[in-house]
Amino acid sequence: MLNDSHRNEAYREAILKKVQQGFTSVLDIGTGTGLLSLYAVTSGAQDVHACDYSPTMCSIARDVLQANKMADSVTVINKLSNILNIPEDLPHRKSLVVTETMDAGLLGEHLLQTLLHAWDQLLMPPCPQLLSLLEAGAPISQYGVVVPFGARLWAAPLRCPSVARRYYLTDADRCDWNFRNIWLFSDFSEPYDTENLRVVKDCKFLSDPVEVFTFDFNSPSQLKDYFEGKNDGKCVSFQYDGKSDAVAVWFDLMLDEDITISSSPHSIETQCCWDQAIFRFKKPQESIKLSAKCVGGKLVFDIISEAAKNFKSSDENLSNLQSSLSSASIVSDFAVSSEMVCFLNNKQLQDLFRELPKNFNIINSVLDLSPFPLFGLKCLQLKGANLVCVLNSDQEIAALKEFVKDNNLHPEKVKCVKKSDLDDLLSENCEQFDIIVNNIFELNGELKESNICQIPRLTKMLRPGGVLSPVHFTVRCQLVDCEWTVQTSRVVNEELTQRYRIAEFINVYQVSQQIDIDLKNVNYTPVSEEIDCLRLLSSEMAAESSRSEMVEVTVVKD
Repeated sequence: MLNDSHRNEAYREAILKKVQQGFTSVLDIGTGTGLLSLYAVTSGAQDVHACDYSPTMCSIARDVLQANKMADSVTVINKLSNILNIPEDLPHRKSLVVTETMDAGLLGEHLLQTLLHAWDQLLMPPCPQLLSLLEAGAPISQYGVVVPFGARLWAAPLRCPSVARRYYLTDADRCDWNFRNIWLFSDFSEPYDTENLRVVKDCKFLSDPVEVFTFDFNSPSQLKDYFEGKNDGKCVSFQYDGKSDAVAVWFDLMLDEDITISSSPHSIETQCCWDQAIFRFKKPQESIKLSAKCVGGKLVFDIISEAAKNFKSSDENLSNLQSSLSSASIVSDFAVSSEMVCFLNNKQLQDLFRELPKNFNIINSVLDLSPFPLFGLKCLQLKGANLVCVLNSDQEIAALKEFVKDNNLHPEKVKCVKKSDLDDLLSENCEQFDIIVNNIFELNGELKESNICQIPRLTKMLRPGGVLSPVHFTVRCQLVDCEWTVQTSRVVNEELTQRYRIAEFINVYQVSQQIDIDLKNVNYTPVSEEIDCLRLLSSEMAAESSRSEMVEVTVVKD
């Protein structure tokens, strides 16, 4: 966020204008490093308070203010603004609130609640004719104002295979298995995901964006109507060729009467700190009718599939959208983990588990800890093996049972255990499996510590000559030159390293590694060959708390 120089400069200019117009008593809500407070003081504000709920950020803000010789000009309060009181925390009502507490979906950090409380308890009253008074040069000292002034929210459907593969099974015909009668989709707990669509190379917008909301942050009555769901919202139809995977949402942020910044995926500002909000479908849609509402300070998108003649509910959340079903085919829907969906959408893994059982002459029993037990199921199909698998939920167990039936497998040979009951299974401590498939990697590429810690217990459950898979794995590395990793790891913005002393304090917390990266969407230049840097045997992993290897990497490109 601090590396977004365009956003920083826009905020600085908007704050400067408001202070020069007479709004000199400032409250910086969610101050973070204190940057907006620095802008307020350098603009001439005389009475500045800043608040943040994080003790760490408040400590950083105080260090930043001290280093920039402004510690006496700003009072930092370690509280949420929603619990600030007058006169205990603030001496009086403020004339200017500045905040940047917006997430990718605009309201996800409780922005409406924050502003409603500020208008009710912390700010001077609003002036409905503020712009007219400013143009006329009339006194405004008795009024309050919020920067940013407001926001416009936009939405557009998109087709994006790399994003969709996290949301639902993208191909029903896979590796000679029959998935055609079950539909698996990710059961997300959050209303929307986030994605930087500016860099996602297979993303295609299927229609022009439509404005769905306009928020006036200087109208407490409008904010209250939005918060209480009294606003009628907006209903719009999208017509397009092909099928969409999700609706992308972004915003234009009006900082004042003249200055606007945007989180649009079409923005030329490649270092924009905001991603886009992705309201996902559970099934691809040929066309949609979108109803946008704001309820309880949260965005709610309800849709009706225009192609769904039998779809009757107009009030179903977007993430739980039901598509129409043809009368000739009944498909059962199952909400499963994102890990299961991504696992099944990995064709390389499917090909591996299809062929691997052919390498064994006899397999009588398998314990498969994979998100979906493809290896164990193939052993059942080819070798008649008994299968024990570990799944997350009743929905996943029901999906597997339906899959077993649809593929004409023997259900009596399949035992499903919930992950919460895995300890009971492992405590049996008896030799009963020929092969155990362990799931040792997280979706983001990290090692799955819980499953690695289980290796000694899993080993005890193998029959003599049994195999714990994977037997070993190799970590590969490559040196790269990548500006994106620098921008997302530490502050490099020259304004915050030279003009303002901020970088030196926040960079103490810089990260040394990035996880969950799709290299297809990151611009980088390889400067070395790929090499093997670490090889581990599964049988060794649980016994070693750490392992270090020194490797020599030759730089082949400067």
